[in-house]
Amino acid sequence: MESAGKNIPVKGKELRGLVPPGTHPLELSERLDSSNPTLRGVVDKELVDEAATWICAKVAATLKLGAQEVGEYVLDTFFRGDPDLAKSKNPRKDASFRALAEKCGTPELPVSKTWLNSAVGVALMIRQLPETARAFRELPPSYQETLLPLGDPTKVEKVAKQAVAKDLSFRELRQAVAEERAKMPRDDSRGGRPPTPVIVKTLTRSLKLFTLEGGRRSFMKAQVEELDDEQRKDALESAEGLIEKLKDLVSKLKKT
Repeated sequence: MESAGKNIPVKGKELRGLVPPGTHPLELSERLDSSNPTLRGVVDKELVDEAATWICAKVAATLKLGAQEVGEYVLDTFFRGDPDLAKSKNPRKDASFRALAEKCGTPELPVSKTWLNSAVGVALMIRQLPETARAFRELPPSYQETLLPLGDPTKVEKVAKQAVAKDLSFRELRQAVAEERAKMPRDDSRGGRPPTPVIVKTLTRSLKLFTLEGGRRSFMKAQVEELDDEQRKDALESAEGLIEKLKDLVSKLKKT
């Protein structure tokens, strides 16, 4: 029976492998004979608990492997394996990746944008870690994602080792990450990268505000028609004012 790895959270606890200690795969089938009380209409609670634990661990291991493979694929396919390009906050970076992200949450791509971005972040971190760094790789996806804000691979592996050695719960790991971030100098809180300029940050947030449900970046005719005369007037004034401010910013950007 294959192993699911260490520290896979199942119902708030971490498993050391797919099969519970002291349990062998054959035991499950051996118990499904004529002497098994389950076949006589009696619930074998121990058997049910063992099966639930095994299945949850298997699912967790499968999700971990899948998340890592997705992250690697996206990193290579859309960002040519370039960490700086993948981490860029430029809203115009790889339009194809943005189009892919907009499919998230649909039947075509039934994962969230957060999950997709986290998968890429984990893949980036694994590539930055030396081969000798094993703790981060052993952790389940939710734990790996929690470590990403530390940015610095050295700090990430340091806290990951604590998580493995002390068998930290998810809440304890979040606390450890918060404490580590509090020790960082302000300009190092994002892995040594300089703070995002206010103009870039404002424009990025604005684009997110104008991204509607389903990934649309423009309002539909029906949404405009639902406004009454007063609301339409106010909206028009606000939109025109916003356009003027954007034109002024575009002009200044072109002159520099």
